[in-house]
Amino acid sequence: MLRKLAVSIATLIALSHSQVVQAEAWFEVEVYVFERQSQSTEQWPDAPIKTKTDNAIDLISPAVAQAVTPMASESAPCTLVFDADANSHCAETLNGEPTSEPVAAAPTSVEYRYPPVIPSEISSATNSYASANGGPVLLARSQSQFASIINSISRERGTRSLLHMAWQQPMRGKSGSVPIRLFAGKDFSGTYHFDGRKIIKQAQAEPMTHADGTPMLAPVVSPVWELDGTLNIYLSHYLYIETALNLRKEGRKLLPVMPSDASDSSATLTAPKVMTPFLMSVPLEQNRRVKSEEIHYLDHPEMGMVIQIRKMAQPSAQQISLNTESIQTVGQY
Repeated sequence: MLRKLAVSIATLIALSHSQVVQAEAWFEVEVYVFERQSQSTEQWPDAPIKTKTDNAIDLISPAVAQAVTPMASESAPCTLVFDADANSHCAETLNGEPTSEPVAAAPTSVEYRYPPVIPSEISSATNSYASANGGPVLLARSQSQFASIINSISRERGTRSLLHMAWQQPMRGKSGSVPIRLFAGKDFSGTYHFDGRKIIKQAQAEPMTHADGTPMLAPVVSPVWELDGTLNIYLSHYLYIETALNLRKEGRKLLPVMPSDASDSSATLTAPKVMTPFLMSVPLEQNRRVKSEEIHYLDHPEMGMVIQIRKMAQPSAQQISLNTESIQTVGQY
């Protein structure tokens, strides 16, 4: 009786591990994003679409940027706030509440110093492979398969490469999936605010100091990338891809000219409007069911995305041994 019970328990555990393996099947993903110079008259939203990049997996920064801050040990949490100029930065906290004085972010992870332009080709320096129970892994250029596609599209008139990369990742259900952060191109943060308004250069004022005379740290302004957003891929009987990307393009827009002595927001109603430099936001927001191995193309008047999701073997095999008296069952991850 006990022997039968032990065998039943062992079988159930083996089946449960088999189900975990099936739920976390691994795939290779390759993506190519390009800009299309078009004469589209379509009206785009006034503000960028919302993209949740905080929890997205970033494979690009370690490949193109310089790490400047080590992992923090014990530091106060960062409270994200926005100042009057729509710049994001961290604020000091007092009893859990943010103060009005901006300070440099207390890092909870590595910080990076980026080049002014991100190269379109993102890849690992050497051939890379995922490991069991690990996360997504960026692949080398030699491991990609889009060379002929990129050459063909690049020859088309009015196209410009923005981003090409390939990686390996486990696939989970929608609730357990984690998006991949995609960003590329030029950093506009020195010229435009995130909301698209032109930065007006002002005369440099005297540096502000604390009561004890120590200088206040300037707010840490995040880059405003030409292409930025997320790509989420998940399994729900079929494969699905969700894109939430913004393509930023310089243009002009009718905006109210506020007098320098304006004291309330009602002045915007009567202020004259003039054509002003503005950083437009072109969204690529789609949700599509796809098939593995097939090459899929997401069309858009201003850009395009080519994506392929390829089946691959599990990164590695692990044996699970269950000893119940004299019964041993071995399962494969």
